[in-house]
Amino acid sequence: MSRQLSMRTALILASIVLLSIGGAGVGLAQSGELDAQGSPDIEVYIPNNEVTPGSETELTVQFDNDGEFIRGNEADRAYVTTARSVVTSLDADDTPITVKTGEKSIGELPESTPKEVTFNVEIPDDAEIGSHEIDVDFEYSYTSKVENAPGLRPSQTSQSRSKSKEIKIKITDDARFRVTEIDSTLRVGEDGDITGEIENVGGEDATNAEVQFPTEAENLFPQETAVAVGDIEAGESAEFRIPIEVGSEAEAVPKRFDLPVSFRDENGIRQTDDDPSFLADIAAERDAFTIEAADRSITAGSSTTVDFTITNNRDETVTDIEPKLFADTPLSSSNDEAFVQSLDAGESTTISFDLAASATTPKTYPVTVDIRYRDAGGDSQITDSYRLPIDVSQAEEGGLLGSFGTIIVSIISLLTVGGGYVWYRNQ
Repeated sequence: MSRQLSMRTALILASIVLLSIGGAGVGLAQSGELDAQGSPDIEVYIPNNEVTPGSETELTVQFDNDGEFIRGNEADRAYVTTARSVVTSLDADDTPITVKTGEKSIGELPESTPKEVTFNVEIPDDAEIGSHEIDVDFEYSYTSKVENAPGLRPSQTSQSRSKSKEIKIKITDDARFRVTEIDSTLRVGEDGDITGEIENVGGEDATNAEVQFPTEAENLFPQETAVAVGDIEAGESAEFRIPIEVGSEAEAVPKRFDLPVSFRDENGIRQTDDDPSFLADIAAERDAFTIEAADRSITAGSSTTVDFTITNNRDETVTDIEPKLFADTPLSSSNDEAFVQSLDAGESTTISFDLAASATTPKTYPVTVDIRYRDAGGDSQITDSYRLPIDVSQAEEGGLLGSFGTIIVSIISLLTVGGGYVWYRNQ
């Protein structure tokens, strides 16, 4: 009985060994032999250790396991040199650097298979320039020794380790930038500009600088995505202007934009500061013109000339302005078109239309005015219809002639009110 228990115990231990050493052990179990002793040997590296004040950036830390194989079958070294369940964190106490990322898992780290872990860090504006040491803390488990040879009792030894490695972070005073004095003329459905200044808040001069506007926002179409601003000495600023077309489907909301700055440093090496950003407003869509009637009253059964004042409501000169009046019964017009050669931004002019009212119930009736024009880019545009009220008042009793006149006006209205709208739209 005791011999059977010993045999069963040996089988159980052998199974535990094979399960604990992962998938590679399945293949080796076929030979029935395992013999290895060693441990992981992990080093940490940071490929780019330079950061600048006033920035939030990513630090990439590399983990490399060289492994230490003490003895045994070389084919079995992975069992004892692989680090498992590796977790890591950064400790930046006693430095001006704030680590925004908590503990991160690496998982398994075999030999000669480096892995990278990214941490978000924040550096304040007043951070002390120079080198700062931060700790990379990590812990892991591993199998330090495993044996399963004929005639020997299977065994394994598991270990856990917690370690800390020091890395140096260099806070530099390179040229870096912020956006100031932002002004936006962006408006839904129009062309506009974003203007501002880019200030070099670093300690080094920047030459051949340009601001970049790589927006992927819907319904925004920059006419230029890179604008040269020249040399910017430390502490100085340069002005920029970015022309942008805003689509008619855009929303009238504030938007945040990135504005990377490309420049050459004091060594003539091309650098890019990706941090600058700014907030700009997009104004709501507006009518291209405002239009008002100087006198909007007419007597039933009569005709008159109605004057309208139109004002260019856009921030650009418009040309070839063609207002067109549309009136429905009981109103009509035998002279329903006008032409204005051009209007500067904010400029007004007066246009006139003939208007007749047939005998009808005195009340307010609408007329509409559409305006064709060419914008500053030379493109033909047409406005939405402007709906304007016309007050029709009661005609005074005027005998037979007055009644005859009313009949004539009514006939003219019926003959002229049709056709005009169709003819204008077909043009």
